Amino acid sequence: MSQETTLPSTSSAKVSHALRVLEQLREKREEEFAGIPTDAMHDESDIENDSSSPIYDKFYANGGSQTLLEMCNFNYSEFEQLWHHCSTILTQRLTTGRGKKTDVTPKDVLFIVL
Repeated sequence: MSQETTLPSTSSAKVSHALRVLEQLREKREEEFAGIPTDAMHDESDIENDSSSPIYDKFYANGGSQTLLEMCNFNYSEFEQLWHHCSTILTQRLTTGRGKKTDVTPKDVLFIVL
């Protein structure tokens, strides 16, 4: 008994519609990104002296939101929202326990992982 694998038929109209929707979403995202400043907020000397997350801040200072987008596929505001949601647990996990503490800050860890 032979079983044939059948694929659901997709009409070209459905595919075209899906591509239009994806294009509209991409344009909307680009418009949202256009409103976000890409300039660096600090100069290099400020980052080294008083940064709470030096790795993340160096990348942001060197290229702004566009660099963050290229490195982790999140722009500045998206990354900050993500950080807001997971900062408590990351800070707890990285600062509790015995032994030598890491020199990398929790926010930098999130940036490196992404």
